[in-house]
Amino acid sequence: MAITVEVFDSRLNQLGEGPTSSGAGNNDVAWVDIYGRVVRSKNLITGKIGEYKTAEDVGFQIPRRAGGDILGTANGPVLRDLDGTLHLLPTRQMADGYKEKNVLRWNDAKVSPDGNLFLGTMAYANQSNEGSFYRLSADGKKLDRLFGEVGISNGMDWSVDLTKMFYIDTLAMSVDLFDYNKGEISNRRKFIKIEDGMGYPDGMCSDAQDNLWVAFWAGSCVRGFDGNTGKQIAEIKLPVQNITSCCFAGEKLDKLIITSAVGNLGDLPDLVNYPQTGFTFIAEPGVVGKKTNMFGA
Repeated sequence: MAITVEVFDSRLNQLGEGPTSSGAGNNDVAWVDIYGRVVRSKNLITGKIGEYKTAEDVGFQIPRRAGGDILGTANGPVLRDLDGTLHLLPTRQMADGYKEKNVLRWNDAKVSPDGNLFLGTMAYANQSNEGSFYRLSADGKKLDRLFGEVGISNGMDWSVDLTKMFYIDTLAMSVDLFDYNKGEISNRRKFIKIEDGMGYPDGMCSDAQDNLWVAFWAGSCVRGFDGNTGKQIAEIKLPVQNITSCCFAGEKLDKLIITSAVGNLGDLPDLVNYPQTGFTFIAEPGVVGKKTNMFGA
């Protein structure tokens, strides 16, 4: 049975990414427009919208337990208070011990159920293997580089029993699997191979049954995969090309918020063939998801 998709928010995003849900009933939905340098929000119930600008390209936003957000500004990350005050955090150069040879930015990030923030980088020119993957402690004091040789660090999530972490490097064309133990990852292996013609795996989330919901850039869809076997179990078709990420929202966590993008810097929307390009969508895939984990000790 086809899954119905509706427009949730019609503000155009050059590179919409990283939706989250928080607040009463998980109804406060937020996302970033990376190249638009803006964080946008909308309430599922009231329809109230909001947004604020950032000084740099912003790869992710995640709500904080103390209020405000943690932002993946290009040279961050930074903490942002509700009044807009910014607080600097450890930088990539501090974690790496050297200066990056190419211009990189933060891309996707997610807080694990046990409180660590996992976050990755990519090169602006999409050079393969220039990015890295990091872990920031819940108190924001320690940033560790876990591994390099990353193309475009993208979606991630954890199994309900917190023994596995799923991870996407878009240019590797796969969903990979790690063993997970109290913030430590090991034993990386390929879990789902993305075949030619499917598009590029981008952001993702998992539901309460450990099924993975993966957005596909240049694929016009979100696909569901069984988290134990890797077998495809669902496909949510969307009326635009570049699907970037998704998260569950709503009191029952049965609404899937899906972000999309016009494209990279300089790309113009094809409003003839895809008039809703860059919009944010909502669907009910018939499963129950998991809450967005907030950042902070």
